[in-house]
Amino acid sequence: MRKTACLVSLVVVSSALAGGITQMEDFTANIGNAVNLLHGTQSASSSNLLTVLNNQSAGTPCLTFAKQEQIGFFSQVGSADGMCALIGLEQQITGAGVQMQSIGEGVGPKLQGQELALLATQGVAKADGAGTATADQVMSISQDQNAMNAAGPANESSVVFGVQNAMISGAPGATGMAGGSIGVSTSQTQTVN
Repeated sequence: MRKTACLVSLVVVSSALAGGITQMEDFTANIGNAVNLLHGTQSASSSNLLTVLNNQSAGTPCLTFAKQEQIGFFSQVGSADGMCALIGLEQQITGAGVQMQSIGEGVGPKLQGQELALLATQGVAKADGAGTATADQVMSISQDQNAMNAAGPANESSVVFGVQNAMISGAPGATGMAGGSIGVSTSQTQTVN
């Protein structure tokens, strides 16, 4: 419902520009990974790999041009080995991006805006018996938009990259935890008249 309202308002804006270009694209990605060992002699592993690509471009006969691209890459790998151990491993990544641009025909105004957000957490814990757990996450989000009309160019780009690693290892009776979190957001807006 909300995206529909945004798209309807963008159609109204593009009509007011009389021949200009209006574009919008967004994505949201959520991935999670977990491994739990409960006593006994066990090993387990789990992994996720997600790639997001949005790409659009448009041009008009009067040499007005607009292009947008969003790329997201998310990777999670977790593994655990234990002998009579309690081992828990959790990973979570949430990434989102939105960008819009409205480019007027001729020497009309150019408006661009983009936002990126990334939140990643992971943790490993071990108790009781001997065991080892390892968690690795890699995440990257980028956005790029370019526009041109008779008045000149307008460009914006954002990139966020993060890596997380957690490992725990211990002998029988050893108890421990390891983990971390990453949170970041970016925002850009430009208007050229």
